[in-house]
Amino acid sequence: MNATLRPTGLAQAELSRVRRAARLGAWIEAVGVALALLVVFALPSLLTDRLLRLELPYRALLLGSFALVLGRELLRRLVRPLRAPLGDVELALAVERGVPEVRQSLISALQFARELREVGDSDDYSDGAHAALRGDGSPAMKAAVVADVQGRLSVIPFAQALDAARVRRFGALGTLAVLAFACWASVDGSSLRTWAARCLLLGATEWPRYTTLALADGGATTVRLPQGDALTVRVAVTGPVPDQLFVDYRFAGGENGSEAMSRTGDREFAWTLESVLADVQMQVTGGDALPLAVAATVVERPRVEDLAVRVEFPAYMEREPWTPPPGEGELRVPRGAVLTLSGRSQKPLREAFALLGQDTKLPLALGADSRSFAGDARPIASSALVVDVVDADSLGAGAPPKFALRVGDDKPPAIEFRLRGVGSAITAHARIPGELRLRDDFGLRAVGASWRAITDAPVDKGQLPPPEAPFAEAGLTLRAPLPKSALRHETEAQVDLAQWNTVPDESAPTNPIRPGMLFSLRLSARDNFGPGEPHEAFAETMTFRVVTREKLTDELRRRQIEQRVELQRILAEEQEALRELTETVALAQAGDRRAQVEARQKTLARRQQALGRRVAFVGESYQRILWEYENNRLWESNQVRQVEGLIPAPLAALAKDDFPATARQVDAYAKTGDEAVRAAAAEGYRAIARRIAAVLKQMEEAESLAALIEELRTVIKLENEAIRDVEGRVRQNEREFFQPKKPSDKKDPPK
Repeated sequence: MNATLRPTGLAQAELSRVRRAARLGAWIEAVGVALALLVVFALPSLLTDRLLRLELPYRALLLGSFALVLGRELLRRLVRPLRAPLGDVELALAVERGVPEVRQSLISALQFARELREVGDSDDYSDGAHAALRGDGSPAMKAAVVADVQGRLSVIPFAQALDAARVRRFGALGTLAVLAFACWASVDGSSLRTWAARCLLLGATEWPRYTTLALADGGATTVRLPQGDALTVRVAVTGPVPDQLFVDYRFAGGENGSEAMSRTGDREFAWTLESVLADVQMQVTGGDALPLAVAATVVERPRVEDLAVRVEFPAYMEREPWTPPPGEGELRVPRGAVLTLSGRSQKPLREAFALLGQDTKLPLALGADSRSFAGDARPIASSALVVDVVDADSLGAGAPPKFALRVGDDKPPAIEFRLRGVGSAITAHARIPGELRLRDDFGLRAVGASWRAITDAPVDKGQLPPPEAPFAEAGLTLRAPLPKSALRHETEAQVDLAQWNTVPDESAPTNPIRPGMLFSLRLSARDNFGPGEPHEAFAETMTFRVVTREKLTDELRRRQIEQRVELQRILAEEQEALRELTETVALAQAGDRRAQVEARQKTLARRQQALGRRVAFVGESYQRILWEYENNRLWESNQVRQVEGLIPAPLAALAKDDFPATARQVDAYAKTGDEAVRAAAAEGYRAIARRIAAVLKQMEEAESLAALIEELRTVIKLENEAIRDVEGRVRQNEREFFQPKKPSDKKDPPK
């Protein structure tokens, strides 16, 4: 029995090999399909992700779709085939289907062998087992069938039970997929790695960019920018140059925007942000390049505060140190001066310095707080002086203080003298007052006056003019003395001719200045420039004609009369204007002529303003006449003050108040037609006329006073001359009486 069953063991071994081959074919088919699906997934996912640079959710969606299809195929081609039962019977049936000539003999042999094995497994056959063998068929017959199959095992093609062509196809498909990935790896391994990392592993690896953006100067993408300065971002492009780059910016305060950059070169773009006042974050985008992030942190520039410049002058100038006022644009110092600079900053400093011109840099010492600084400078030539600082951020002051430093080029003093109350003609005992203005670069030392008097006589034709007389020093009286080393000085100055003409008689021979002469006066000023000779400057020489009291009085009276006549004209015009104002038809009754009446009223208003200006001019002219009376010692000062209160002062008040007020009233009447306003204006006109008439009366009295004073002075002069004549004759008689006559003086007796 055991020998009979041995062939079935050989058949089962062949079937086991078929079973293993079937399972291996399922794996080959599954792997081939999986690799083919991977290739199919790789192509679209590569193109899509490379071009669109998909975000993680989209890549995960693609991978999930691929995994779903792959799982479905593996379930169908691997899991289910591996789970299917592959017993000997099923495999025998598969062999018989592939080899029809076997005619179920293989499966019958396997069944008979199993039945014989079940009976023969026991050493003793039971009656029941033999009965079963007999009932199901003859054991001999079954053994014969098994023996027949044994003889034919070597010729049964068990391998035909499998579809070898199918296995080869799927194996080739997998091989092609592997070759595709191998070629991809050899041609562009970096893209394969990037694709696998992004589409299979869902990593954050970025695709390489065709275009790369970087700062043109290669600087850091985070900069510290002084507050208020402009920020220029210059970007260089590597690779294909896009048509346009854009800057997306956002300020710390929330303001944001996007602007296009300007192309400044073949591969360079620039964008400028004016006056950055807050921190700003920027991103430059263009093409397929990664965004270029640029951040600007705004920092405040150091400020030079409380800057003080102290000028110590050379010893020869005898001046105290001087501190120019803040904001001085030009600084003039003499050669040898020392500048002491001091100040502070609101930020800690790394250094402070002063620049003299473009070549000289003078360091200034920092204080213990690293904010204050001080130092000295000894300028030797004119240049620009700049005081600057540098803070810890290597930033200088935004607007460092600047001075135009002028060294050593001292100028002569400037002197100006404006006469007050003196005309071109003066008396021999006149006072010459005026307003004196002095100015110098480094300080004034002295102010003085000089004079000369020459006879005003014409030069005969053909004769050479006499040499000019030299100027002699004159006494100058200042109301405010000249301070020591003053840079500016304004005061009233006066030269009195009485310092030379001590005799009251203006024609006395002992007086150096007499009527008929030309008196010249010039003022001078000297500075304290050194150590050489100081500069001396002269004001314009003033020349006066010396006349007698009578002649100047007549001239002043003539001018008084002129001003009175002018004031009389003004009074007549004012009265005429009053008549026109009161007699003109009322605006309410003008009817069609209202526009003409309004225009005429406005003309009256302008005329009133012009009359006020003329009154002011008369008052000023009369005031100058009174000053000439006083300065030429024709009137006493108290008389002049009294007349001033009666004539120039009322005229000035009329010009300042009354004339403008009435002009405004007339203009208001022209606009409104209010008769009450016209009545008030008319009353103002009348009041002006009354006051002008009163001033005219005072003018006439002043003219009479001048004539009376002059007549009195003439009488006194005649009396003095008579007295001097009598005294002279008495002295002559005394000399003749007490002195004996010489013999030569005796007369010969008549023959």
